[in-house]
Amino acid sequence: MENVSKPHDFYALRELMLSAAYLNDMDELALDAEAKHFSYNSKKVKEVLESASEEDKEYFKKFAGLYADKKRMADCRREIESLRQDCNRIETAMRLTEDTRRDYYIKAGRHGKWHPTAYFIFGWCNTALFIIVELIIAAVLAASGTGGAFAFMAVFGGLTLLIGAGVNLGYVFPRMKIMKEIDTYIEEYKTELSLAEEKIKEREAEAEELSDDIRRYIRDLEIDRQYVK
Repeated sequence: MENVSKPHDFYALRELMLSAAYLNDMDELALDAEAKHFSYNSKKVKEVLESASEEDKEYFKKFAGLYADKKRMADCRREIESLRQDCNRIETAMRLTEDTRRDYYIKAGRHGKWHPTAYFIFGWCNTALFIIVELIIAAVLAASGTGGAFAFMAVFGGLTLLIGAGVNLGYVFPRMKIMKEIDTYIEEYKTELSLAEEKIKEREAEAEELSDDIRRYIRDLEIDRQYVK
């Protein structure tokens, strides 16, 4: 009913209020409580509130509150669905990133796979150990007077340092950098996932509260309707 011939007529205003939310009768108010779509014509609601008599204003204010809550709850349901889709997307991206991360571990024979950082430390420790052994040998050579200590260190020490630095800086360190970047991405995913899950909890709590309010509004309107009859 688009126009009201009697400005304060309760039933005419109620028809207009129902039509504002595209409803045919009062029984449809309680349907689709979990619906993700609800809309209403706010101009019609305002028209009803302005036209209602003083004794009917409270009734129609409850109607308006019910519509506002149903609209907000529908928005919450849609947002929850969207956030859950985001969570699925983030979790999938995290799994793929973690799979990629595992590819950058370094095989170490019987010891399985090592994290590049552990391998990097191990590599420098081994290099240092070999150089210490070579220094001891060079010291023994120098003490025996046989000579060649300097040449020994120049050849074997230099070779040891070159191999150690080559493996660590040329092979291990680039993997460390990539894994650090991957770890940063994973932490960002975790933060994003945590925020999305927190929003879901907030919206679910809000939707639950709105659902209680909607049931209360419907109960009050039913009581008021019986009184009107």
